[in-house]
Amino acid sequence: MWRFWKEVIVVVIALLTLASAAWGQRQAFNPVPPDIRPNWAAVPGVAGVQYAPNVQADVFRHGGRYYCYHRNAWYQGKSLAGPWTPGPTLPPAFYQIGAPYFKTPPGWAKGKKTGWHGAPMPPGQMKKSGGADLPPGQMKKMYDR
Repeated sequence: MWRFWKEVIVVVIALLTLASAAWGQRQAFNPVPPDIRPNWAAVPGVAGVQYAPNVQADVFRHGGRYYCYHRNAWYQGKSLAGPWTPGPTLPPAFYQIGAPYFKTPPGWAKGKKTGWHGAPMPPGQMKKSGGADLPPGQMKKMYDR
């Protein structure tokens, strides 16, 4: 009899774990209050990306999708009402958005971290790609400023 209850307990724990994981995939927040209509403006120099300067959150739209930077994480939604799913792969254009277009800028857009000193990609990617046509030793000098 104990074996039966032990299996039931394992199944219940597994179901609760799956349910909590599914709940975590959809965030129950709305970065744009229902009574506010975003005034979309193009981000200068970044093709196809728009931001909403009149909204209190960092909300962008690009390619028919909405993106929100909230509590140091990115979320994506098919509409402004959501549902918002965490951790999207950002379009490459987003890494060109400067700090003035954020209320709370992500790491790459803060202070000296803005851009990559003229390099086409962040330092970690440069190392993986072999330096992207830089002479030996120049990659390190570029980032040691």
